[in-house]
Amino acid sequence: MSTDARETLREFQSRLAEKLKAVETASATSSKLGIVAGGRRWLVELSQVSEVVTVAETTAIPWTQPWFIGVASVRGAIYGCVDFAAFAGVAEAMPKGETRLLLVHPRFGVNVALRIEQALGLRATTELTREPLDSQIQAWHVGQWRATNGDIWSEISMEKLVTQPAFLEAGL
Repeated sequence: MSTDARETLREFQSRLAEKLKAVETASATSSKLGIVAGGRRWLVELSQVSEVVTVAETTAIPWTQPWFIGVASVRGAIYGCVDFAAFAGVAEAMPKGETRLLLVHPRFGVNVALRIEQALGLRATTELTREPLDSQIQAWHVGQWRATNGDIWSEISMEKLVTQPAFLEAGL
């Protein structure tokens, strides 16, 4: 390979690396996963979840909080399942049946899944306007956004949520 070809290849690789880094940085800061729970719209950093799955049912566990709906096996791993809307206090726990679960990223050290109504896909925060947070909100509620159509999006931090004593105390 000639010296000119190596330099051209090196320049190409350098430009490609810069573009990939820029896309990675932009998507990490401006895109969040949109979900619906309790009829409300929520946002969560994509890096804080591993995936959204649907399970046929969960296995109930006696003597637990009403928002703790049981456990489910997902690819051989057991997850504690929390009805997110019921935990957040915005709706009653959904009835039993097919369940859509948002799996919390394993890096937080807990096998937890949040029961949600729907996953809406990625939402760009560049298309949303940040709203002031109420002083009475939960510690895991880290942002409030308004869409151009008037929809309100509440942002949650999985890391803060899964470390809250109230969340970790599922027993009665």
